[in-house]
Amino acid sequence: MKKLISIYLSSAPTFQTQIENAIQAEDSDALVKAAHTFKSSATNIGAELLADICQQLEECGDKNQLSRTAELLEKMHSESRRVIIALEELLEKC
Repeated sequence: MKKLISIYLSSAPTFQTQIENAIQAEDSDALVKAAHTFKSSATNIGAELLADICQQLEECGDKNQLSRTAELLEKMHSESRRVIIALEELLEKC
């Protein structure tokens, strides 16, 4: 469990940056790939709300509807911070 949490904590910022970069570049294909990867990672650690937000971002990329992404990006950052704090606390207890 410790290893899984550590991997997530080290890779989450990269996933977020990839999503941000894809949105900024208006690259739907890159958004789909980055959001899908982050969704899988969030699912692996049980972060269902974060995974759902990533799913919505992935769908925006699939449908080339990047206008919706600003609100979702804000939600992703907020939920990701919450998940990271919770995982760091859990890691300290292990």
